[in-house]
Amino acid sequence: MATLDNDLSSPCATLLSNSTDTSPSVALRSLLGTFLKDEARTFIPPLVYRLNRCDANDVDVLSPFLVGISTLSSSSSQEDAFQSTLLYYLIIFSEMWEMPTPSTSEMELRFTNGGIADGIYPYTSLYCAFSKEKSPACDELNLGLYKGEGIVYERDQYWNKSAAIPTQASVLLLSGKLDPETPSKYAEYLLDALDGSNKELVTFDYATHDITQSTPFKGSDGSTLSCGMELLVSYVSNNGDLERLDRSCIDEMPDFNLTAPIDAVQGYFSTDEAYDGVYNARLSQGEDVS
Repeated sequence: MATLDNDLSSPCATLLSNSTDTSPSVALRSLLGTFLKDEARTFIPPLVYRLNRCDANDVDVLSPFLVGISTLSSSSSQEDAFQSTLLYYLIIFSEMWEMPTPSTSEMELRFTNGGIADGIYPYTSLYCAFSKEKSPACDELNLGLYKGEGIVYERDQYWNKSAAIPTQASVLLLSGKLDPETPSKYAEYLLDALDGSNKELVTFDYATHDITQSTPFKGSDGSTLSCGMELLVSYVSNNGDLERLDRSCIDEMPDFNLTAPIDAVQGYFSTDEAYDGVYNARLSQGEDVS
């Protein structure tokens, strides 16, 4: 990471900076954090390999790759209609944000101390605007001076307290060991803190954030299914009876694999070989070269 920032004249450092308007290392950390979440993690090894070598062919390959990734991340889908950015901010700022908030510089330091991260450190200013918090970090930004209440709700007596599981209830926790947002160790802490025995934690070795979305496996008919969703459906269908929970999909989860599929290599890297292949303009244009 430091090498990229120390040689800003490097064509690969320039490519990263131009893709996000940030320093090369910040752009790369955020990009790797984005890839980690799903099957795109297979892009991480060849991307890092080519950035480290950074010869003329690597620059030719990485240029359309970064453009394509940027276009993909900014595209919209029908699912966007079911997402509320305002609700997301309301929840994380009311229940999950550290209080009083660390400064932007402290948040940035935490971000740069990691190799792969989502990069939410710029949210400090948003938090201050939403919360109207009186703290050194927020007072410096002067973003809570508007009239009216902040867009947060108070933490009540139940916040951050473990619960006693009612006799007629159960708890099913789902976690992924590759989750950079809610690390699996906290699911283990919660399991231990819950007062009661009718509870279970299912941890997936290679899943990331949102288990219902990051646990794909192939069904008997070849279709792609979600093991996390299968577990949730079974849990609800059986009225929370953990003895009847269908865990069969866990054994169907694929092995960890960092080999990028050839169609992804051709479609994003515009080459036939992820690590050493040469740039093919026809692949970049989406032409059939078979």
